[in-house]
Amino acid sequence: KKKRCIIMDEVDGMGAGDRSGMAELIAMIKKSKVPIICICNDRQSQKVRSLANHCLDLKYKRPVKTMIARRAIEVARMEEMHVEQNAAEAIAESCGNDIRQVLNSLQMWSSKKDGSSNRSANMTYKDVKDRQNSINKDEILRVSMFDACRHIIEGPKGIADADEKTKRDSLYKRSDAFFTDYGLMGLQVQHNYLKVMIPQFQQARAKGDPADELAMLERMVDATNAMSDFAIGENGVRGGDQNWALLPMTAMLCVKAGHHAAGPTGGFLPGYPEFAGWLGKNSSRGKKTRLLHELGHHMNYRVSSDTTQLRLGYIPALRQEFLKLMLDKNGPKVEEVISIMDAYGLDRDDVFEKLDEFNLDKKADKFSDIDSKVKAAFTREYNKGSHKSQALVEEQGVSKKKKSSGGNGSSETKDPDAIDEDGAGGDDDDDNDDELNEEEIAKAFKKMKGKKKKGKSKPAGKKKK
Repeated sequence: KKKRCIIMDEVDGMGAGDRSGMAELIAMIKKSKVPIICICNDRQSQKVRSLANHCLDLKYKRPVKTMIARRAIEVARMEEMHVEQNAAEAIAESCGNDIRQVLNSLQMWSSKKDGSSNRSANMTYKDVKDRQNSINKDEILRVSMFDACRHIIEGPKGIADADEKTKRDSLYKRSDAFFTDYGLMGLQVQHNYLKVMIPQFQQARAKGDPADELAMLERMVDATNAMSDFAIGENGVRGGDQNWALLPMTAMLCVKAGHHAAGPTGGFLPGYPEFAGWLGKNSSRGKKTRLLHELGHHMNYRVSSDTTQLRLGYIPALRQEFLKLMLDKNGPKVEEVISIMDAYGLDRDDVFEKLDEFNLDKKADKFSDIDSKVKAAFTREYNKGSHKSQALVEEQGVSKKKKSSGGNGSSETKDPDAIDEDGAGGDDDDDNDDELNEEEIAKAFKKMKGKKKKGKSKPAGKKKK
């Protein structure tokens, strides 16, 4: 009887197009009696860590060239082909220890026949060196993004006295390095290209030659202009026009920036190329934009302004006033703070968590510096009453009850990862998301106050048995 197993390849990529895929795979591993083999490239991925708790974790390293050479010789012998040991090692090294590329190289070599017989041609070390360019793996495909970035920004290094053909080949290699990851390479070059000029500028200053310093500054201007032109070309590629014909031009503009930064004889990048910092800054910018919209959503009952006016006018003034009241010498004025919060429709998280995100003065007081006991006392006082922010959340957004219950009033809980392909689940709430008016808010407060009065109006006498 044949035995079966299930192979799940590239499990570290699960989650990009599916939802709850990893959870379903773990559940299947727990119930299945058939062995399941999961293969991944990034063992440190957060998604793989949860899966590893339910698997036997086996780590494999890239095989060395001697191991690949022995296996290649065995394969060649089965195909009636003689391969020398050093020739097989040379093939493995030229292919970057890629087993599939080694087998392809052997197949290409075996297609060469001897004229005297019908047998496959043998492989010697001398023949491998003569035909290496036609069978080896492209060198640029084995370069990481960081090494490709270094190759670009160090410019024409080591070819000052070379002929025109060598210089032209170096230019083409730097252009090909851009396509190692053309989506991020421009950001990588922009983050690191000026670092190549630091050692050269320090040498020019040590000599005390103003002409050399001026030449360095002129090259810096040329490199910066090249990166500015790259940004324009990148906008044409990624923008609304989607003009991908500009991609080779953007590659050459990156190479031009590296050429000017490194100089005509090439430069040296001290240390390892750093990852593009723009991605982290852009993520922080997106977070702050989201928080600003949330504050505007809460305050639009009282404030009618765009996000720019809200950020420059209202938020600094409110933040300063709240801190002044909370850090008062005579003790925190909790009631005044809550009164202002209710007037503008703000809740506790808006004040203590979000307002600090828009502070530019690092030395200024922060809500995080307030004593935890004061915060706890404020929270207890805040939770005693009913506030406008609670009514505004239910009127402006969709409440949790509406999200959990369907249109027919059924109490079944839906899977949070389930995808509503027909779009029938979320169309009913769009029509109810209208502008607020004071009558609706007043009704909401009357209902809440009525419930509190009923709870407090019970007699304090003895209970009847």
